[in-house]
Amino acid sequence: MEHTFTNGQLAVQKKAKEEDIAIRRIPMVKDSLHPRSIPFIEHQVLTFPGSEDDNGNIWLSLLVGERGFINVPSIKEIKFDLSKITSNLDDIFFKNIKNNPTVGLLFHEAERRARYRAWGTARQEGNQLSFDIIMGYPSCPKHIQREVIEIPEDSKPAASKYENGTILDELEKEWIANAHTFFIATQTKKGDIESSHRGGNPGFVEILKNGHLRVPDYLGNSMFSTLGNIYENPKAALLFVDYKKGQTLQLSGLATLEFDQNSDKDFYKSGETGRFWTFETKQWIKTKNHHKVINEFVDFSPFNV
Repeated sequence: MEHTFTNGQLAVQKKAKEEDIAIRRIPMVKDSLHPRSIPFIEHQVLTFPGSEDDNGNIWLSLLVGERGFINVPSIKEIKFDLSKITSNLDDIFFKNIKNNPTVGLLFHEAERRARYRAWGTARQEGNQLSFDIIMGYPSCPKHIQREVIEIPEDSKPAASKYENGTILDELEKEWIANAHTFFIATQTKKGDIESSHRGGNPGFVEILKNGHLRVPDYLGNSMFSTLGNIYENPKAALLFVDYKKGQTLQLSGLATLEFDQNSDKDFYKSGETGRFWTFETKQWIKTKNHHKVINEFVDFSPFNV
């Protein structure tokens, strides 16, 4: 199957004057997994699934498991062994997929600055969670900070504690303002969910006076999957992770694109693209004791602005 871009992707590609580059990326996108991606996916101890709740809001989650909890029996299927997952098993993701099985998956390995995106539908059979894959492709390694993440021996899910709200408080704002990495899920107009990553130097996410977040769009692979989705469908979800404290902050809300932001300050901050997007938080969930990992930060991406 030859991949064709959505109307949103085409519009953003045209606005960015990167249509020719995007066309050359089309062979990357398959209606299955790339066979060479299978060893990479099976090696992961983290995965980031995006899902939709019963009210139509999308969320992005983190699942942590023993190495080997992910199995790829074919290029059309991925399986998770739930008995080997060591993070919070009450995450909203597990509730969402009962009625809304459409899922976007991101496999992100910071140590090797590598990531792979796939999406499809979920079905649970006992302790096996299976995903029938609709599409997959490797994603650009830019702006990934190198970190080593390992799972402690005999790590088991702990009793998690939750806080939630609709307006971010000062602790959550401080977390976001100091972050060098977060993850994002967006949704196509027809309902497919895609999970991706954003990174930069601490402070690259700006918190505006009205509480909205403002994020620069750096140069990437020119396909504009995330921005193309936002162009057609404003629903989005963000995920911030504090590996050392074992905490996650999940935000669900609406995103808006900002093009032609070409003041001297914005032009520099965006890596000379003049592109940003803003995010309005509608709901948030903070989970303590979400996971336990051994985390060592190595260095920042050389592409950071």
